[in-house]
Parts: sequence; structure tokens; C-alpha cells
Amino acid sequence: MTLGSEEILIGLMVTLVAGLVHGAFGLGFPMIATPILALVTDVKTAILLTLAPNIAVNLWSLIRGGNWLDSVVRFWPVAGWMLVGSALGTLVLVAMDPNPFRLLLAATVVLYLLSDQIKRINWNWIGRHPKASGAGAGLLGGLLGGTVNVGGPVMMIYFLELRLAPVVLVQAINLCFLLGKGTQAVTFALLGMLGPNLLLLSLPLGITALIGLRGGMWLRERVAADTYRGWLKGLLWVLSILLVVQFLRALN
Repeated sequence: MTLGSEEILIGLMVTLVAGLVHGAFGLGFPMIATPILALVTDVKTAILLTLAPNIAVNLWSLIRGGNWLDSVVRFWPVAGWMLVGSALGTLVLVAMDPNPFRLLLAATVVLYLLSDQIKRINWNWIGRHPKASGAGAGLLGGLLGGTVNVGGPVMMIYFLELRLAPVVLVQAINLCFLLGKGTQAVTFALLGMLGPNLLLLSLPLGITALIGLRGGMWLRERVAADTYRGWLKGLLWVLSILLVVQFLRALN
């Protein structure tokens, strides 16, 4: 795998911005870095190049803030269900067109964001039944991650409804993503697709991503919890619009 200097420069800029967003919101790196890098390379190359930086970003986000082992013990079942969902999502991706799942996800996110205005929709059952809803969220998040590479919004809805502190919320989400990406890395390694050249190319991208991540964390640590939740809901609106645009583009 060889990239020109222009492609490497674009990669550094993209991973810096993606790391900044991930640091501020606790997620978002693959949703930003992968599609943009795919424009200058291809989808498979973009996924492979961002795999190591993604794992580094998820790991640092998980252990940042202290007491991360408590978050692992509390939320590892959700991460396990996400792993199962990812495997199912891969099978669905092979068997059918994944594009309609983008529209389904966008509709679910919008319903959640409008739930205060639509009084008949009540999400309090998530907090009342955290284990059962966590299994469902993990499965659905993994399924959507395996089919359209966007499982973050589902996990955001689940963890937002648990009313977690921002640090714990970020740790929980990144625990789920870390397990999924780690499994993906093992799969690529078994297929012989993770060679020394790829790791060498990923190293500067990973360093740049971590620099951006630290800047985003600095920003997040200086806002109140309610303000942070408002930011997350704003990000969900943006993601839902992007999902609809991607769905419509895939129809052409």
C-alpha cells in the first residue's frame, strides 16, 4: 500500500479534525475520518488506515478521567452484545443492501430528539430496565455498525437516557467501540491485511489523531454536564441529516 505526499497530508488533516471531534463528544472519529479518506483512496484502504488510530483514540478515551475499570465492569455486557450485533451486521451486509438501514437509523434518532414534543413517546423505560435495554442497544448498535458503519447514535441514545456523568458516558461508549474495532483488527490480521507497511502508514495518523483528541478533551472538560448533553443532541441532529443525505445519494 503506497500513498502520495498529498494523500498523506490530507490524511493527517482529516485525522486531526476527527480526533478533535471525538475528544469533544466522546465519539465520531470513524464517522468523519473514514468517508473523507475514502474520497482520496478507497473504502477498504480508508478503513485499514484508520483502524490503528481508531483503536488508539478509543483506548485513550476509555482510560481518561479515572475509575475506568468501574466503567468496564459496569458496561462490559453492553459491549459484548455490540460484538454479537456486529457479527450479525456483517452477515446482513453480505446478504442484502444495507442502505435502508441508514434511513431507519435517521428516523429513530429524530424520534428520540423530538420525544419531548411527542409526549406519547417515553424513553424512561431505558433507565428502568438498563440490562434489557442495554442488550437491545448493543445488538442494534452493532448491527448498524456492521451494515452502515454508524452505530454511535444508538449507543448515545442509550447512555444519555441513563443520565451518566460525561466522563462515564464517554468511557462506556468507547469501551463498546474498542471491542468492536479490536475484533475487526483481529479479523484483518487473520486475513493477512495488517502488514508492516500499513502499520508504518498508520503511525503518523495515530499521533495526529491523539493530538486532536487531547484538544477536544480539553474543550469538553470546560463545559457543564447539561451543556455537554446539549452538544450531543446537536451532534445527533447533524448525523441524522447526514444519514438521510447518504441514503438519497445511494439511490442514484
